[in-house]
Amino acid sequence: METNLIVANNLSFNYEASKEGISDVNFTVGKGEIVLLTGNSGCGKSTLLKCLNGLIPTVTEGELSGKLTIKGTDSTDMKMHQLNKIVGSVFQNPRSQFFTENTTAELVFSMENYGYDKADMQKRLKELSDAFGIEKLMDRNIFTLSSGERQMIALASVVTMKQKILLFDEPSANLDYGNAMLLGQIIQKMKNIGYTIIIADHRFFYLNGIIDRVLYLDSGKLKLFCSEADFKNCKYDTRSFNVFSLDIPCHKNSACKNTVSSLKNVSFKNILKDINLELHKGEVTVLVGPNGAGKTTIAKLLCKTYKPDSGVVDTDDLPFFIMQDPDYQLFGTSVINELTLVKDDLDSIKACLDKLGLLPYMHKHPFDLSGGQKQRLQIAMATLCEKPLIIFDEPTSGLDVYSMHNVVEEILKLKEKAGVLVISHDYEFIRHVANRVVFLDEGTIKDNFILSKDSISNLNNIFMHMQEERCNEKVKD
Repeated sequence: METNLIVANNLSFNYEASKEGISDVNFTVGKGEIVLLTGNSGCGKSTLLKCLNGLIPTVTEGELSGKLTIKGTDSTDMKMHQLNKIVGSVFQNPRSQFFTENTTAELVFSMENYGYDKADMQKRLKELSDAFGIEKLMDRNIFTLSSGERQMIALASVVTMKQKILLFDEPSANLDYGNAMLLGQIIQKMKNIGYTIIIADHRFFYLNGIIDRVLYLDSGKLKLFCSEADFKNCKYDTRSFNVFSLDIPCHKNSACKNTVSSLKNVSFKNILKDINLELHKGEVTVLVGPNGAGKTTIAKLLCKTYKPDSGVVDTDDLPFFIMQDPDYQLFGTSVINELTLVKDDLDSIKACLDKLGLLPYMHKHPFDLSGGQKQRLQIAMATLCEKPLIIFDEPTSGLDVYSMHNVVEEILKLKEKAGVLVISHDYEFIRHVANRVVFLDEGTIKDNFILSKDSISNLNNIFMHMQEERCNEKVKD
């Protein structure tokens, strides 16, 4: 009997007209293993996942060599529909894999295509709803959900047909702390009943204690760690397995009395109620809260994209808004052209790109960048703009620790000449960058405090509260 479900021998892939990809990758994955695939942005994680799910070479053009077997069969000999019954994938951007606009229709889509009868579909739908805690998301328009809520639908949809090999690409990127910890519980349950799961992620606190081995990619080359303990003892600079143990000094609040924007008694539909918030020059305000709480809605009200039902949005100039999904905000024909749309100063642009590690990609089309590279390009846009208020929606969702620290540095520079509002679930990033923390839940501001040594416990309690809200019920099989 085949003990290794996946075997890669000297697996290599190079994209057309590019030196990037993966080179001479060798590893095995056994049944029931949880494998963490990690490494810096652009190292080849998504490329390796595309090899495993058949998008390479079926859809993505390039040069593939070496051998990859799935359950004892050469992957190149398998048709896509055959592979789909064995391997399920959640992409880095879940919007790119949805086929319908309705959450319930999306969850049953694959079963309909493979001819499941209605009774079996209804039974499976109930199982998925219970296991992922998405009862409140059923029969909703997918594109009215928050990004974290969409992520949960994508995660649930990939196990609809009970494929025993699952590939997750940055599954925690858009999840609040509670949903991330819930995902960790779900993955543990899946492992216990025989699922094999490969998770490509920069953040792995939610996987603490359940990882069997780690595949670390560095510029397309693979380093294999045979246990979680071995990886924890390595010298690579990575994200933390225990975010609450981090010893990070707080920033002294240097906000001036200059209010760059404010919300006064603002309500919007059934999402926000009586929101009062002031944003100041020289201050980084971080807005935290569970998925679907209304954080991005506040940003859109500040940008005048939405008009409040009641209350006043007061701002001298429209903010510069860095969206959560980069693809909605990139219009240029190259990286450097994208930035000239913001500021026509090549010297400033090149210096900014160099600082963010994007200078080698200055002539590349923005859509050809990795998710993390696109994220850094957005940071460059914010750095070059001259606005009194700059808003970031999840600026570190696809970033490694090195890129995160670069973003921190750039945001701390930005606050010297502007007010900065950051929407984030990233505890590690928040500790590095925040002057003020605002906790939004159930459409209202529950807490608003200066982050200091004495108030770190407040922040920790907020994150633990989100975990308790999502994980207090036993995760079902």
